[in-house]
Amino acid sequence: MQKPALKSYILLFILSAIWGSAFFNYKIVLNSFDFILLAGGRIFFASIFLFLLSFTIFKSISFKVLFTKNFYIFFIIGFTNYVLPFCLIAYGIDGMNSGLAALLMSAGPFYAIILSHFFTSDKFNRFKFLGTVIGFISVFILFYDQIYISKTTTILSVLIVMSASLSYVIGGLIIEKNKKYNNETIAILSMICGTIILLPICIPKLYNLNFQLTQISSFASLIYLGVVSTAIAFMIRAKLIFENGLIFMSQVSLLIPIFGLYFSWLFLNEKFSANMFISLVIILFGLWILQLGYKKTNS
Repeated sequence: MQKPALKSYILLFILSAIWGSAFFNYKIVLNSFDFILLAGGRIFFASIFLFLLSFTIFKSISFKVLFTKNFYIFFIIGFTNYVLPFCLIAYGIDGMNSGLAALLMSAGPFYAIILSHFFTSDKFNRFKFLGTVIGFISVFILFYDQIYISKTTTILSVLIVMSASLSYVIGGLIIEKNKKYNNETIAILSMICGTIILLPICIPKLYNLNFQLTQISSFASLIYLGVVSTAIAFMIRAKLIFENGLIFMSQVSLLIPIFGLYFSWLFLNEKFSANMFISLVIILFGLWILQLGYKKTNS
């Protein structure tokens, strides 16, 4: 794997801001739509956006792959990278503030290193092990504070959001194993497959939806989640995985909780506790230790 260039770090920063902004937009969308329609709408608008670009910018997309024996790969990627995590986040975040969800999602790199140890050539060393332990200590602090001290959420909501982070990591490993397909093909075909999966569930819900009660801000946030936080973001994500590997891309979680907390305060006026701040510091420290482990492996 090549050494990450400056461009890769810039893309990592942009991706962090985009995904960090997704959490407060979830809250806005949920004012008018349920979690299934949120997930389905997010994937639908992303698919439409990338499909239109396939006729102009991304002409290298190979749609014929969907008609080969390997078509199922894109359904698996679509399910693990879009359908499942989108539904889990939307369902879980309804029972907590958006800043907490951003913090919980930052556990991604710790899942990544555990799964990479067993399924790839990227193995544990002492730094990776220590960073992972520190990371899960921070998650425990969040878990205990929000459920037993602040009592602002439930065990179920926390576990659901954490499961979404795990799903992203599994999806990332699947993408990394299918590098024979280019970045654009992986992104748009998996989103189309994700839309197909959710379409039979969303159509009846749309039929029964009272559009007169739908807020314009919710619809605008749903389009933002689809076009920016999904289509554009996942194109960046796939590019980073292809060029620098899953471990480098997972560093996005260093910045997501910072952006997530900032945007939730800026747009929703959400407050965060001292324990949430302590957990954030511990998470960043654990991820820094984890990066030392990656550098040790590459040296």
